[in-house]
Amino acid sequence: MFACEIAHNMPRAYFVFPGVFLSMLIACLVPCPAASAQAPTAVEDPYVAPHDRALLVLARPRQRQSSETELRVVNQAGGCLGLLRNGWQVAVPMWPGRHMLMVVTGTAPPTVQLLEVKVSAGKTYVVKLRTRVNVKSPVDIQIVRRSDQPLEQFPQDIKAIAPFEQDLRSCTEWVSWKRSKLEAKAQAAKAKWDDADEALRDELTVRRNDGWTSAEVTGGSL
Repeated sequence: MFACEIAHNMPRAYFVFPGVFLSMLIACLVPCPAASAQAPTAVEDPYVAPHDRALLVLARPRQRQSSETELRVVNQAGGCLGLLRNGWQVAVPMWPGRHMLMVVTGTAPPTVQLLEVKVSAGKTYVVKLRTRVNVKSPVDIQIVRRSDQPLEQFPQDIKAIAPFEQDLRSCTEWVSWKRSKLEAKAQAAKAKWDDADEALRDELTVRRNDGWTSAEVTGGSL
């Protein structure tokens, strides 16, 4: 099994899309099929992870708000994993290992927040994203941890909504177009991450044991 892992303590200068960092990722990314928000097709339940990959569910619970701000979740190579509008959620297959993701909000200028995920094959993980106003970090990132759920059950509010299937090419093109602005924001976010205390980083890190197996997602029906 091939795992793509990037250490969270990488030099700050590497947290960019082109150049040195991108070339460093090629060996890791080329053997891996492109990440997609398509639900896995091998099983009927769209929230069951493929046996060789993890499934990251990005959920944006519906909020009553006057403006519609899109949230983009982007990997370290500048690929868009999901675009979330109000009330949407997507299911993203990911290779097992450690990944640093960016949650990008707004356009003028965009805001970048970091999310670290450490995932295992065959497990499903859930992260909820809520927008908020008049704060420096406009997205409230909530990791739904298995141990925090009643009887450790997979959250029913996630199961109640089918994941959106997305063509993310235009989203990735947008990230490329905004590259120069996002690079600076990503560097600042990485510096803030490195300087944060361990408790804050832990709050924004998906751990391997936070996920559910296929039997736990389906209630043992598979």
